[in-house]
Amino acid sequence: MLREELGRANRAMADKMSQLGETLTQRVRDLRDQVTNAPQNLLALESRFMSGDMPEQEYKSTREEYRNQLTKNLRSIDEIRSLLLIMSQLDARPANTGQGLGSQGPGMMGRPSSPSD
Repeated sequence: MLREELGRANRAMADKMSQLGETLTQRVRDLRDQVTNAPQNLLALESRFMSGDMPEQEYKSTREEYRNQLTKNLRSIDEIRSLLLIMSQLDARPANTGQGLGSQGPGMMGRPSSPSD
């Protein structure tokens, strides 16, 4: 009976990890699109301002919005990196031990130390 419960719990966790993976994949796609479009948006903004089509105050506020969005995107990328690290650690642990995270609890999982992780 304990094995059955453990099996159900493992399947439920695998399903949740799969859902998290799908969510992360979609978020990465959205971030990629936003970051890819950022230079074009900034160039268009500069062009509109330099041609006189946009008042200085609107230009400054829009530029600040872009800056804030890019900062938010960088934070999101860092959070995604951390979640991917956690997911890889969960995938790497033995499935049938029943010991959870073993001696390395959730608080012991660090963040990636470099962008190449």
